Amino acid sequence: MDKIELTAEDIVALLKWRDNHKDEVRSHPAPMKAVEIVVPHSGFRIKGIRDGDALRLHLSRHYEQFGNCTFVRRSDGMWASTKNRTKGVTQEDLQSALTVYCSLMALMTYGRMKPADEPEEPRVRKTPADDKKRRTKQPSKRPSKRVTYILRRENGTLVAAPKGSHASPTGVFTVRGHYRHYASGKVVWIAEYKKGTGKKKSKTYKIGGKNRD
Repeated sequence: MDKIELTAEDIVALLKWRDNHKDEVRSHPAPMKAVEIVVPHSGFRIKGIRDGDALRLHLSRHYEQFGNCTFVRRSDGMWASTKNRTKGVTQEDLQSALTVYCSLMALMTYGRMKPADEPEEPRVRKTPADDKKRRTKQPSKRPSKRVTYILRRENGTLVAAPKGSHASPTGVFTVRGHYRHYASGKVVWIAEYKKGTGKKKSKTYKIGGKNRD
């Protein structure tokens, strides 16, 4: 089960994002079947398990378990509790947990979406050789890892990103010179260049490989 860590500032930013994206939140997407939401400064934990139009929230704080509550989606798209097995949890606290969960799921689904008027990046055309390589490559089986997500801002947009990952540089930045190795054995040196806003100026020097110019 993946985990999302929230600070007090994260919750404020999340609720502000929710107020500006009510339609997205009310669509109730489910990017994860199960997720644990942790608020370290208060010790609260919310485990959300989604199964179609049913949702079960487990609440706890530190080592104290408060039980769980099951919700189903009504015809108007809102959630209604059907089985409330929580103890010591007020209706207001339960509603707050539901709001945080729904807002996070919407943020993880729509947070990185581009505005409608922003052009999409051009697609890279694949060659028959690329398709053949993809078909012959055997998928590697790796044990699934638990991913911890945190909230951060990328280009002024609030997003949920894996903890330890880095945002892409913005504006103009320098890409250091490096070697590029091709499957044919050719090795190409890519000179240092500027990337981002503005024109890319670089030179390519061929220094090896079977087909030498």
